[in-house]
Amino acid sequence: MPGLNTAFLKVIIFACTFLLGFCGLAYGKDTQIMSKQTIKLAAEDNWAPFARATGTGISHSLINSAFSRVGIDVNSIVVPYSRGLVMAQKGLVDGVFNLVKEKSTQDHFIFGNEPLFSATASFYHNTNNPIQANDKWQLPPNTKVGIIDGYEYGDQLLLLPNIHILKLSNHNQLINLLLLDRIDLAIMYDLVAEQYIEQMGVSADIKQTFPNHTGQVYLAFSKKNPEAESLAKLLDSGLNALKQDGSYQKIMASIEPIKDRDYSR
Repeated sequence: MPGLNTAFLKVIIFACTFLLGFCGLAYGKDTQIMSKQTIKLAAEDNWAPFARATGTGISHSLINSAFSRVGIDVNSIVVPYSRGLVMAQKGLVDGVFNLVKEKSTQDHFIFGNEPLFSATASFYHNTNNPIQANDKWQLPPNTKVGIIDGYEYGDQLLLLPNIHILKLSNHNQLINLLLLDRIDLAIMYDLVAEQYIEQMGVSADIKQTFPNHTGQVYLAFSKKNPEAESLAKLLDSGLNALKQDGSYQKIMASIEPIKDRDYSR
């Protein structure tokens, strides 16, 4: 009965083809599920040693390592800080590096519970034209204070009497205007200021005076991303894992020889 055998073989071949196709589809889905998720972040270009123009720094190490612990790859693009903020607010990236959690930022971004580190900012002056004040509340009238546009300097800054704020693009501009006596003071984060002052060779001319504030620095997530809160929780988990096995402390210890500070608080 050759006709029957031929029909039977066709049925068998069809069934095998269907099963192979189904298995391939299932394998593709499993592979997709098992593959790492990739998120896109904006990293600032002018905040050494935390974030450099080369796409390296303490923040990069912490964020990449923490997300790696929870199976997420990070694609960071290096941009000016103010541009990174806009990109995150518009949802062009999933998050932005190195935001201080304060009133001005909590309305626009999603934050986790775990900061990357804490950082203290201080007022700096030209030693050839020293400021006559003991703290930020005693500054003389019309004191010109330089800051970097887009950075966070604590909720008290706008409450200070007697100051006129000038917004600049980067640390080199701040330091140069101090040297030229175009501004009376500049607010800079201490470890960052030390990097640029040393780089410019003006350690004898530009000195720290009194503190401005200490801020908790975070990776902030875009409110445009529906997964932002989940990503924030995953980052918290990753950072806690780094702290538990000592990896966090090793990363932060790489900056201790420059300035003996505890940035884990």
